[in-house]
Amino acid sequence: MKRMHVIATLMLILALIGSIILWPYRGSFIGGLLFAACEASLVGALADWFAVVALFRHPLGLKFIPHTAIIPNNRERITEGIVKIVEEDWLSLDFIKQKIINYQLIDRLAAILQTEEGCRGLNRIVQSVVTNTLKNINPKDAAGFAHQLIAENIQELKISPLLVERMEVSVKKMYGDDVIQFFLRWAVAATQKEEFQLIIKRTLKKAANDYSQNGNFLRRLGKGLGESLDVFNYDEASEALSKRINSSLIEMKNPSNKFYVRLKAEMENLRIADPDSAAVMLSELLQKIINTDAGVAVTEDVLSAIQMQLISDADEEKPVIRFITNMIIEQVNIIRSDQARKDYLESWLKSELLDFLEHYHGVIGRIVREKLHNLNDLGLVKSLEDKVGDDLQWIRINGTVIGALVGILLYLARYWL
Repeated sequence: MKRMHVIATLMLILALIGSIILWPYRGSFIGGLLFAACEASLVGALADWFAVVALFRHPLGLKFIPHTAIIPNNRERITEGIVKIVEEDWLSLDFIKQKIINYQLIDRLAAILQTEEGCRGLNRIVQSVVTNTLKNINPKDAAGFAHQLIAENIQELKISPLLVERMEVSVKKMYGDDVIQFFLRWAVAATQKEEFQLIIKRTLKKAANDYSQNGNFLRRLGKGLGESLDVFNYDEASEALSKRINSSLIEMKNPSNKFYVRLKAEMENLRIADPDSAAVMLSELLQKIINTDAGVAVTEDVLSAIQMQLISDADEEKPVIRFITNMIIEQVNIIRSDQARKDYLESWLKSELLDFLEHYHGVIGRIVREKLHNLNDLGLVKSLEDKVGDDLQWIRINGTVIGALVGILLYLARYWL
């Protein structure tokens, strides 16, 4: 916009300079022709400059000139005009309704999800929804709610052997590494807690007591002297042992670690010999731990670990996100292939969208009006000039050029006639 403004202004100045320089030579044919061209060009340039400037401000700051600063002085009428055009012409209720009715929602959605970009977009949406939902979940409250829900339906709740088989296959084929990483993360977090060190300490004390009491006098004497002389320091021993266990678990998270490789191989070779017995065992275990303090605590720990895994490394693709994305795509394709279901869902979606549009179509005008009202006169003028400034400067340039041509034609007509 600035470049075109400079060009238009330079052309006006050149027309003025040309008129001044050629004034003494206007009596000759060539001098008169060039003077007429510069004079008419200057008139055209000045007229169009005045017209363009008068749209936005008072030319040369002269406020007494009528019908100038047209846009600032008529901004309310212009605002309402713009709102009316948007609401009743460009984005009218009938126009949008017809677009919604004619739009094939399911087919278009399925076509988009078949593209790589569409899949990535859906994946980002699913990840954002899951992450934001998990951030607002309190694992303790969620664990309590889950136990209460299961307790109320425990009599009807039966774990199917088929579910056990499918879980086994899914874990091994699709989520083997992720399950191992999940439990390793949970184990690393658990072994960093003070409670784990206390458990190690109690275990060491119990082992020392069992060793001394099941042995002879020398064992009991050695244990007593060791504790008295602080040779057996259970606090230091439990701290060192818990740190070593935690360090080993962290090292195991590396897929090339020999223990990780062995653990994965064992998991892949693991077979549930009797899914029926396993299902019964899981059902009985569920009934035993439901609503117990230990059961709620374990559920809370598991939910916390899941929450930490899914929230951390937001840019990393996770199996559960991929699973949900694939499930949505699969369901959309199933609906698309079933004409009856597709027609029903299409009709329902369009009905809901049309109802929504009926209630909130007026928001379009309010948004436009609010946006324009938030701009002061200077802001409104600048916004309009940024959008149409080049075109307005072309009016000035065209006026200068056309003026020069008209001046030449008039001079030649007078000369020959």
